[in-house]
Parts: sequence; C-alpha cells; structure tokens
Amino acid sequence: MPKTREQQGRRRREILSILDSGIRIESLDDLLHELAARGFQVGRSSVSRDLQELEIVRTDGRYQAPVVVRDDAALEKAAYFIRKVVPSGPYLTVIQCAPGAGRLVARVLKSLGWMEISGMVADDHTVVVSTAKNYDQKLFLDKLSTIPGRTDTVEPQALGKEVG
Repeated sequence: MPKTREQQGRRRREILSILDSGIRIESLDDLLHELAARGFQVGRSSVSRDLQELEIVRTDGRYQAPVVVRDDAALEKAAYFIRKVVPSGPYLTVIQCAPGAGRLVARVLKSLGWMEISGMVADDHTVVVSTAKNYDQKLFLDKLSTIPGRTDTVEPQALGKEVG
C-alpha cells in the first residue's frame, strides 16, 4: 500500500509515462525494473493493482495504455485490433478482438459518443454493442465499415433479420 494517495498517484502517472515513452514493457518484471530505475520501490501486487485500475491492456506481447482520446487516429489504432464483427439479431453486435484488446476497443467506441450505441459490455477479447433499434444497428455497422485500416470481416447473415 502506498503511504499516501499522492504517492500512489505519482506512481500511476509514472507507469503511464513509461508506457507512453515507447519502451517495450512485456512483463510485470520489466515494469518493476523501469519503476525502480526512476526511484519507485514498489511490490508486484501494488503494480498489478495499478495496472488494473489504470485499465492497462496487454496485447501484442506488451502492456499498453488505453486510448481515451476522441479522434480518427485513436479509432484507426483500435480498428487494428478488431478481428470480426458479427450482428446478432437486430439489436446486438458482437465485435471479436485480438486477445487482450476488447476493453481497449470498447473504450475507444465509448469515447466517440456515437448516438446509435445504447450500451456495451467488454471482456479481454470481445465487445458486445447494443442498439435500441434495428436501424441504429445498421448505422453503427455502416460507421464501423468506414474506419480506415480495418482488416476484419462483417458477417452479413444476421443483418436486417428479426429474431422471433
């Protein structure tokens, strides 16, 4: 436990700084080493909690800070992690992501403020997006299809079909 909230905040800002610096952090030990080099003596459990609280994702073999800015560049970066988009009935869309990237993709989608999205649930490799109307789902899928850099596929079998 940190002695003060201020120390915890400084340590968490330093973790974000390390991840944003371009240093490839592949393991918790790598991060502990970098923190120690910057004067932070901290245990594994504290750093593990920090990573969880900061919503740090581990993908492509390294830790990455979440993307929270609302811009096309962030959306393009998140698009890289989308593997497959599957409409599931008229109101739900399942987005399959690279391992460890589900929450990152959900965070970027949430930051965009798209009115078609009424809710989302995400885990490590999947995002489920709900829309209020069938038309909203179509608009959402259209917006997804225009993102530059997408390499996934959209499964058309559920488009426009009502589930009875």
